[in-house]
Amino acid sequence: MNISFIGLGKLGLCSAACFATKGHRVIGVDSNRRHIEALNEGHCPIDETDLPAFLDGCRQDMEFTLDYDYAVRNSDMTMINVPTPSNEDGRFSNAYIDAVIDQIAPALKAKKGFHIVVIISTVMPTTCEKIFKPQLEQLTGKACGQDFGLVYNPEFIALGSVLHDFLNPDMLLIGSSDDRSAQAVKQVYTSTVDNNPHYALMNLTNAEITKLSLNCYVTMKISFANELAALCESIATADVDVVTSALGADTRVGHRYLKGGMGFGGPCFPRDNLAFQRCAEDAGGQAHLSPRVVKVNGEIVNRLFAMIGEHAPSGSTVALLGLSYKPGTHIVEESQPVMLAQTLLDAGYVVRMHDPKATASAGEALQGRGTYCLDPYDAVRGASVVVVLTSWPVYSDLDLDKLAKQAGPAPLLIDCWRIFKDVPTHTFEYSAFGIGTPFSGGTGNDTRSNILSQDYRRRAPVLECATVQHSALSEDHGKSRVL
Repeated sequence: MNISFIGLGKLGLCSAACFATKGHRVIGVDSNRRHIEALNEGHCPIDETDLPAFLDGCRQDMEFTLDYDYAVRNSDMTMINVPTPSNEDGRFSNAYIDAVIDQIAPALKAKKGFHIVVIISTVMPTTCEKIFKPQLEQLTGKACGQDFGLVYNPEFIALGSVLHDFLNPDMLLIGSSDDRSAQAVKQVYTSTVDNNPHYALMNLTNAEITKLSLNCYVTMKISFANELAALCESIATADVDVVTSALGADTRVGHRYLKGGMGFGGPCFPRDNLAFQRCAEDAGGQAHLSPRVVKVNGEIVNRLFAMIGEHAPSGSTVALLGLSYKPGTHIVEESQPVMLAQTLLDAGYVVRMHDPKATASAGEALQGRGTYCLDPYDAVRGASVVVVLTSWPVYSDLDLDKLAKQAGPAPLLIDCWRIFKDVPTHTFEYSAFGIGTPFSGGTGNDTRSNILSQDYRRRAPVLECATVQHSALSEDHGKSRVL
């Protein structure tokens, strides 16, 4: 298949490369001239696992251009994967897709053959049917389903494992204006993916609803696990990992996304929840679960802030290990570690930070406040509290004796992912999300945990779900720096 792929960002370029790797002829289009020049010079402008190797292996089947007209005229299918940023009300903006449709319409109008337009970007339900379809028909003078096809085909992939996820999907969602277009898109994926996924073929609107609801369901599962972790902290000898391991063994529940820890973040989950709520309002109803999911997620940073405050007053040094919203990426959009750093800095703490990839992005998001270290041992120097926030594999290999020697006197280690379950007592005072203390007489409950669970909202500043933007700045390979 000859495919024109518009939007070569952190997801789009990976998708285009996967199609080309499997023998499809791909013409990549982006409005960023420097981006296109870098790709044509053989450089990879996106930081994603294995992407440079993929591009090197499929360049004979890819070309990159700024020319939308050329791309459409020389392809049978146009896939659009451009940003749909959230408006202030939580609904997605179609501005970038509208601009792309304006750019491709003249070529579509001039073409004699059947051409398929595939929208990958996340949009609000009914957008394809009520906005993009009439927009394309008006600009081209053609009939959707007869002269051209319209498909909604959102992705379900995670940053840091985009290529693997794309080639090994659980499900491929294809909403379409007509069966011809649906079958064509299905065939493209059948010849591309490495597994045998479920193909969910439906109309455009059902596909739009499915995309939002699936992500909202996943975040509901995450928030349940996090609320369960908070409960386990307050009950002596409780261990959230033991509990969730049993829960996940039930096929009605499943293990994925059922691990108590930090809340969800990144460019999709938080905004999809808000969009789902707005969708319910637009339909004359109300979403009841989604607002609670978001509330539970927003409380985690406040809980951490209270735990730190119980051990160290304002002015103390706090070390944060992990800044990206998840391991494997430099992205800090809606990153709870960055939100915690901002809260601590605002409260007068000295904050030292480390992340294998995200120091530059976090530095921009925090407007240069705090100290950024290239070595985790350097980051904990003089710290009264050390918090492991992102479960990067490198942190599980840390030498706790060496870490403790770098820290301040009587340091507290807060382990959000239970990386260190057997901490030597001579190194750190240890507190882990989701782990209750041993029985010590009396009621058998951990009094400190109970106090925190009751009072952290009063002690901590109320945090709203604030978007944190990321940048593609390269990491500084020098010594730690104060910005």
